[in-house]
Amino acid sequence: MAGCQTTNAPEQSLPKISLENLGQKEMPAPLPAAPDQQLDFAAISAVRERVLTEGVVAGRILRDAFLIKGIDATTASIIDADIAWFNGDIEVAQRLMKGAKTSSIEGQLFVLSTVEERARIQGRWLDAARLAHFRIKLVMKSTQGTPNSSDLSNSVATPGDRLWTLLMHLDDGQLGRAAAMADDPDWRGWLTLLQAYRSGRNATYNWLASHPGHTATNPLPAALATWLDAQPPENIGVLLPLSGRLKSAGSAVLEGITEGLYRRFPDPEKRPRLFTIDTELRPSAVSAYREALTGGADLIIGPLIKSEAQTLESLKERPTPVIALNRPEVYASTGISNWSAMSLAPEDEARQIARLAFGRGQRRALVIRPDSEWGRRMEVALNQVWRGIGGVTANTLTLDTTTAASEQIGSSAGSVPSERRIEMMEAAFDAPVASRPRRRQDFDVVFLLAADPAEARRLRPLLIYHYSGDVPVYSSSAVYSGHDHGQNQDLNDLILVETPAVLQALKVDRYTRLQALGFDAVAMVDHWQQAEATEATVFQGRTGLLKRLPNGEIERELNSVAFDGGKLKALPIR
Repeated sequence: MAGCQTTNAPEQSLPKISLENLGQKEMPAPLPAAPDQQLDFAAISAVRERVLTEGVVAGRILRDAFLIKGIDATTASIIDADIAWFNGDIEVAQRLMKGAKTSSIEGQLFVLSTVEERARIQGRWLDAARLAHFRIKLVMKSTQGTPNSSDLSNSVATPGDRLWTLLMHLDDGQLGRAAAMADDPDWRGWLTLLQAYRSGRNATYNWLASHPGHTATNPLPAALATWLDAQPPENIGVLLPLSGRLKSAGSAVLEGITEGLYRRFPDPEKRPRLFTIDTELRPSAVSAYREALTGGADLIIGPLIKSEAQTLESLKERPTPVIALNRPEVYASTGISNWSAMSLAPEDEARQIARLAFGRGQRRALVIRPDSEWGRRMEVALNQVWRGIGGVTANTLTLDTTTAASEQIGSSAGSVPSERRIEMMEAAFDAPVASRPRRRQDFDVVFLLAADPAEARRLRPLLIYHYSGDVPVYSSSAVYSGHDHGQNQDLNDLILVETPAVLQALKVDRYTRLQALGFDAVAMVDHWQQAEATEATVFQGRTGLLKRLPNGEIERELNSVAFDGGKLKALPIR
């Protein structure tokens, strides 16, 4: 951000921008640039689009064409930073962005936006939040008013929502330390507002009373005003399979719902009445829904089965709001009310590990997945994000059951062809060759989409055997069962995402995540109107950070961890 500070400016100019206190290394600007240079946004956008659609090499060619045509040094520095970023040279990208100097408000916001977005992808949430806060203050100073949604570029509706979502990634300890160290009263106010929000409505009302005119109040972020005005339902109908083959799963969810109800509503006088309907004993999800309405439900949790969730989502009239516990395969519309769909969908995790790997500098992937519908869905979800942000899929290995896994991984990783070349040389010269096999060099990350821990423990050592042990490996939570730490030694250094409930549990079994789903469903009872009014993160649950998409889908963001000594430990921020 030092790259967009002004020099020799009059006192009434905009404040200087600096990254010095945001953990960046001090590096000189690589190109001479005058602060009054105007950015060529068309050129920057064109190179970014070219890189995303055709690759880094094509982006460099277009960059050279712009240099020949003639662009200013600041634009050239940003383009070079972009190319370095998409090539995985993160430190170079950061240094070049610091050399991008402009005094125009539009240029400064553009640079801030880029640096903030990349800090977010890297998981540097506090840095990204401070940048987002600075952008808000910069816009308000330049417009002498409140920034609108066009001032900050992102899918979240307002600048405040954007900042709020970034802050929601901080745990209570990080939040408290940041608030204690904050010098800027406005920045401290944002931090203490989140602390108050996590403490409940009374604390939030007290914060509002003591912070009149704060930038967070015009408007309140993440539809907090909606949440403050919401009243809890009097009767909650729960639609679950409480008999038959899914009885154990339904009972686990109900256990989580019951715990959540008593924790969320400790006062018996204000606690909603809960009643259950066994969906296994009803002819359809629609009939169970109507029975709940007859029973007086003013909010419904469930159903748990995907096909039943599909049926309820497709209803033309849904007078009572529903918090489903699974996602429909197909959504009837993108703008839907009285409907939210929570789930433990592994596709969320595939998308998250794609962003996680990209933020850590990896760009070219080997994808390994089972030959199954689950594997296909995971690959589609992963590539949707991976390729969208600039990653390249060098190869995809779909494991079949007719060939040994070692041979398949060896062929995909490249060690088998290397071994065969050595064997051919030895046969040709009738003597041993002083060489060792090596893997392919066109990938720097492996997405191991294993469906269960046993499969991950079988495949991970094969990657090491075939000379890919130095390549970072990412997986979903499917590879962790919560025990067998001795067996998990084979997974050391493997990176994955996991639900807070599993990470915090003293004992983990196959129902731990389902119980967490039920617990979070009750928390969503307190937030469903708020969730419908914003695309920002609404709360930190036991299944992850939760926010609602326009189609009603509740998206999860899990914790990033890695195996160390057979156990899971938090992944350090780079």
